[in-house]
Amino acid sequence: MVGNFTELKNQFLQLWNNFSKRAKIIITVSTIIAFLGLLILVNWASRPDYTVLFNNLSSKDAGNITNRLKEQQINYKIGDGGSSILVPRSKVHQLRLDLASEGLPSGGVTGFEIFDQTQIGSTDFEQKVNYYRALSGELTRTIKQMQNVSYAKVQVTPSKDSIYKDKAKPAKASVMLKLDQYQQLSTAQVRSIANLVASSVETLDPANVTIVDTGGNLLSAKLEQEEEGNDFGNHLEMKNQLESTMEEDLNVMLTKVLGLNNFVVKVNANLNFNQRNVKSEEYEPVVGEEGIVRSRQTKEQSQEGTTTTPEGVPGTTSNIPQYQENSQQQQESESEEQIVNYEINKKVEEFVKEQGNIERLSVSVMVNEDLGDEQQEQIRRAISTAVGYNQGRGDEISVIGMPFDQSVAEATTEAQQQLEAERRRNMYLMIAGIIVALGLLFYIFRKSQSSSSGSASQTAEGIDYTVDDAESEQAATSELSEEEQAKREMQQELKQLAEEQPEEIAELVRSWMAED
Repeated sequence: MVGNFTELKNQFLQLWNNFSKRAKIIITVSTIIAFLGLLILVNWASRPDYTVLFNNLSSKDAGNITNRLKEQQINYKIGDGGSSILVPRSKVHQLRLDLASEGLPSGGVTGFEIFDQTQIGSTDFEQKVNYYRALSGELTRTIKQMQNVSYAKVQVTPSKDSIYKDKAKPAKASVMLKLDQYQQLSTAQVRSIANLVASSVETLDPANVTIVDTGGNLLSAKLEQEEEGNDFGNHLEMKNQLESTMEEDLNVMLTKVLGLNNFVVKVNANLNFNQRNVKSEEYEPVVGEEGIVRSRQTKEQSQEGTTTTPEGVPGTTSNIPQYQENSQQQQESESEEQIVNYEINKKVEEFVKEQGNIERLSVSVMVNEDLGDEQQEQIRRAISTAVGYNQGRGDEISVIGMPFDQSVAEATTEAQQQLEAERRRNMYLMIAGIIVALGLLFYIFRKSQSSSSGSASQTAEGIDYTVDDAESEQAATSELSEEEQAKREMQQELKQLAEEQPEEIAELVRSWMAED
């Protein structure tokens, strides 16, 4: 075994000594470059893909999680100023389960787990303080799960009872919120937070819950305005919701025709928030000749008897008293009176006009191209049908076609393309350099083998060569020029191959590494 090693060593030294000084330098430099290239490629190919394990962490949670990762000897990275932790993608799900079983992340607060360890000898005051501390922590964790809320802090002040009414103090609570970027909470969300806290604390009224954000805005003022009868916030929210709904519907419709990000839609709705009670009476003509009898009153009268009528000759003679015989007559009379009242046909309607009726609607659409009159009219008709256009209330629809200013978007896209091109170019150059170095080593090795075999055959035949120094230098120069020319040709071919098929070359190198 030792003899074989010595023989190989002698053959290598003999082969190495046959090379000129320049060839030795080229071989050495090429070997170093190839070795470094392989190291870089191995490091790049074996580098893990990191993804976010947790984000928006408190300093306490971040420290506890990193300590657990160090104990498990898991590589990690810290981002976002220490609030995010990244781990290899292949381990993220298992790590989340393992850390969750240990109560991490805890949100930077202490919940009811504070009572998991019973402290012997603690006073009632300490128990009460720990209870409200745990309650505040649990409320903080719950509120942090709400949409648009990235951080929350809850402080609870318990009520103070007293036999004197003026000395009793009600329970109070304060909530500090950090909202996601460009996000706001609606009045309904603020009310839900106030009710959530009030329902969790004994004798706490929602009016005694103060809610603010990190910008110093008093969010609970919206609830106070509602209690005072100021519905401006609700009216504005209703208006924005109606406009947003119409804009979304128009975006869905126009995207299929004009393309994505090729137009802008804006809707402005004027709403009437006055509530009115309307009562109307409508009189209609009587149906038929007699109509509907409302009431009828009939009065009948009948008389029957005799009457005495005086008789005599007109004049003085008839004035002289004397006994005369009266004339008697039979008499009868009847009368009838009838009063009929007919019903008047009357219709009475009473209804309430609700708040938020649309008084006027304006829609504006800008398209990123020049439109003809016919195209504008077609788009206008489609929008009119979609939004319920009403000319009687003064609705207006505007369609304008003009190219958009794409300078900012183009600059951003160009910068991204340049970064991507630079990244791909560096990768191609690295792969091409490695392939060129490997090819050069293979070529030099083949040449050295052929040269060594020729020298060995001459030695076996007992032929001695004595070459002049000038002739040897000329032969070496000629050999190097041929090697340089072949190396350049191979470099060009490998570079062209790397540029045309980079993915295939990268996959080939990975397969070589896997085989090794």
